[in-house]
Amino acid sequence: MRSLTLALIEQDRIKTTPARAKEVRRLAEKVVTLGKRGDLAARRRVVRLLGSTRTNKPGSNRVRLAIQKLFSDIAPRFKTRNGGYTRHIKIGRRPGDNAEMCLMEFVTQASKAKKAAPKGDKKAEKKVQAKSDKSASAPKAKPAKSAAPSDKGSIKKSDLKSKKGPSDKPLRQSKRGS
Repeated sequence: MRSLTLALIEQDRIKTTPARAKEVRRLAEKVVTLGKRGDLAARRRVVRLLGSTRTNKPGSNRVRLAIQKLFSDIAPRFKTRNGGYTRHIKIGRRPGDNAEMCLMEFVTQASKAKKAAPKGDKKAEKKVQAKSDKSASAPKAKPAKSAAPSDKGSIKKSDLKSKKGPSDKPLRQSKRGS
């Protein structure tokens, strides 16, 4: 899980199985939340979660570079977001073992901007759009319907109300001999 989380931080998206993605999401979201705090204690907790930063060569450790990217790039992106930093997109099956695969990535702020609009504005916008659609379709003349019923057998509303059809529930067959 550490390795997949590091890969997600380094590349912003990984391709994995849905079961692994669900487990990685727990760790990745915890790490991003700590990154948003930004203090020394949070940085030390991230090191504890992701692994050691000790190395003989300065700057060449994978964990150290990932933590630096987390605190400088990824965490500031989600300052106004209270969770749900990742998403999963199913991409089909893997050739070879036919395992289901998904793409796990960090959510972009552009999708957040769409959700930020107040609900009242959306309703008003839909009403305006519906009125414009009605006014655009009103001038068009509808073709005249013929008096004779169509050959496919049309059903009138009055016929539907007067006749009762079969129940919507499917019939259950007993498991014992039929």
